[in-house]
Parts: sequence; C-alpha cells; structure tokens
Amino acid sequence: MISGILGAAVSGLNVNAQRIGAAADNIANANTTGYKRTSIQNRSFSTAQNSTGYAPGGVLAIARQLSDVQGLLAPSASSTDLAISGNGFFAVSRTDGGGETLFTREGSFAVNDQGFLVNNSGHYLLATTPSGEALQPVNIAGIAGTAQETENIDVGANLPARAAPGDRFTINVRATDSLGAKLDIQLNFEAQAGGTFRLSVGQVTELATGATTAVAREGSSAGSTYDVTVQFNGNGTVASFDGNATPPVLNISGLSSGAGALDIQLDLGTVGGANGLTRFGSEFVLASVRSDGASFGSVSGVNVAADGRISAVFDNGETRVVADIQVATFTSPIGLEAMSGSVYRATDASGAPTFQNGSSGGSGRVQSGALELSTTDIGTEFTNMIIAKNAYRASLAVVKAADQLSQSLLDEMA
Repeated sequence: MISGILGAAVSGLNVNAQRIGAAADNIANANTTGYKRTSIQNRSFSTAQNSTGYAPGGVLAIARQLSDVQGLLAPSASSTDLAISGNGFFAVSRTDGGGETLFTREGSFAVNDQGFLVNNSGHYLLATTPSGEALQPVNIAGIAGTAQETENIDVGANLPARAAPGDRFTINVRATDSLGAKLDIQLNFEAQAGGTFRLSVGQVTELATGATTAVAREGSSAGSTYDVTVQFNGNGTVASFDGNATPPVLNISGLSSGAGALDIQLDLGTVGGANGLTRFGSEFVLASVRSDGASFGSVSGVNVAADGRISAVFDNGETRVVADIQVATFTSPIGLEAMSGSVYRATDASGAPTFQNGSSGGSGRVQSGALELSTTDIGTEFTNMIIAKNAYRASLAVVKAADQLSQSLLDEMA
C-alpha cells in the first residue's frame, strides 16, 4: 500500500514537472514565429481495485503540441514573409537538394546568397513548377531575365470629317521587338473620297541603329503590304476595316537586329463605338496611344498570391509565375511529430499530406507580407505554472507522508 502511495505521488511530481517544463518552452518561444504551444494533459492511471481495499494508481502525462491552432497574423515589410490563414503547412526541406519533406507554419522566408527561399530556421521552401513538376526548393537567382515583344497596340484618335482627299495624319507608336529593342512604327491615315481613310504603315525605325529595313505586311510575312480601308458610319463611329470588324494583324519582319517577326493586333476601336478611331467635325486629335511589350529586365522582386503562385517581378515591369506553393493539409494535424526548428514530420497518426493550392480544397490562404505569431499566451502560461507548482508541492507532501508511514513501521519493528 505504501509503495502504491509513493508511486502515485511520484507520478504527480513527474506530470507537474512536465507541465512546468512545457510552460518554460512555451514562454521561451513566445516570440518565435509559427510556434505552436505545447499542452500537457493528464490521464488517470488506476490499478485493480477490490471490495476490501483501495490501491493507489497515479497519473500519466500526455503532451500535445497544438499544431492545429491558428496564430495571429502580423504584417511584415517583406513580400517573401509568408503566413497561412487557415489550415495547412508549408512544405520545406533541410537542404537545397531536397531530401525528406517536412512541414512548418514558420514562414519567415528570404532569398539567401544562392537565391533559395529559406526561413529563419534554415529550411528551404518547396514548391512545384508552373508546369506541375514535383516539389523542389524555390530558387529565384536561377530565373533568367526577360524581354516581352509587343503584341497589342491601341490607338484612339479623331480623324477630321472635313479632311480633303489626300490629307495625311501620322501617328508614331513605340514598340518592342523580341530581343527587347525599341522601334517606332509609323501609322499613316490618308483621307479618301467618300469619307473613308486609308491606313498604311510607313517606316519602321529601329532606334538602336536607325535601320528602316523592316517590312509591314498583313497577317504574316507572306501577306500583302499593310493597306487597310477604314470606313465610318454617318454618326462618326467606325463601320468596318476592309469590311471586317477588326483590322488585320500587323506583321513586321526583316528587322536588322535579327529579332523574330512581330505579329501585332491593332485595336482601333469597336465597330459602332467611339472608343478608338472617330470621324467628327473637329480637327485631328490624338487621344491615346498604348502598346504592350517591355525591354530586357532582371529580377527585382518576388510576389506571392493567395493561391500560392510565386511570381518574379522584373525591373522592366513584367512579371512571370515561377513556382506554385502547395499547401499541405492533414487528416489529423495534432498527430504530426514535432521536431527542432518549428517543423513537423508526417506520422501514421497524422495521415499522409494532401497537397493543393492555397484557398482550395480546405487549405488556408497564403498571405504574403505577413508572419504567423506564436500561439503562446504569457498569462495562460504563468497561470499553468502556478497551478503546476502547487500541485507539485502537494505531491511532494504525499511523498513525505508516505515516508513517515514507512518510518513509523520501521520504528515499531525496531
């Protein structure tokens, strides 16, 4: 009986010591991003009882790292600081070569000296490529620079209704070839009898060299020279382009730089609308000229969308999706095995991970420019320590009482 009392008391000492230890860990990690507090819960332990006596049992400690509890999100100035609002974990590895896939909510990622996205614990962010290849460390430095050729030109202008046949109005448009070099395209609008205008392309000038060898054709490099009749309605809006709703594609080939041929869609307004070319009684007015495309640029930043798409931002204004973060969800996240560095390993208790884009299939939303704070609450931990300390002292008193009972028996036997 006395040994049973000692066993129960010792189990109480052990459990309450663990509760104080867990509180110490939680408080130590109060400012660790992505940290999930540990809770020590009790489970009673009973020995076989009978109708003539009581046999003390004791208590067992069950440690639970509350990995399924959402922490508060705090804003960050870095776009590569990431947090998950909702369910799921980032997939990470310990090395840039991949290896074992681990899971974390610690999203303090930054580009290291080799271009990889690594968090404060030294773990490498894993993601798939846009084409859906297997998880691999995300490397920003390996992204080549980019140039975007011009594919669309929008023009808004009023061509005078009073223009006499032969009057010409010229609009110069700045465009970009496939090598990122700039060129000027001359669009000529010449008044014709009957209120129509003839659209042709004059010189195409390559700004770097001044060359004017390029040829503008309709549809392709094998098409006819670019020559389009623009017809107008009686109310001054566009009626057709060579009888069609849109002008033909402008093909520019023969650039001296060796750049590939350009296929450019001209947007000169909607048939029946006044959102492009018009023919009103006022003078010639150029309202707007816009073209897409961009010269060569290098990576200047990184953006992350809510669905986990990582885009490289180039200093020429272009963006390119370079990776897709796959948020890992588990049937039972509290069954994950906690490891050093705020990471977890999948176990039989947690189930296998399910990977999916953020904000889909029950996974959380990926928040760029934010970090998930520790779930530790200092007030709660101090309260738990006070309760555990008092319980520890009470268990110690039981040990002393059992010792006194044993000493009394020994004294009687002496």
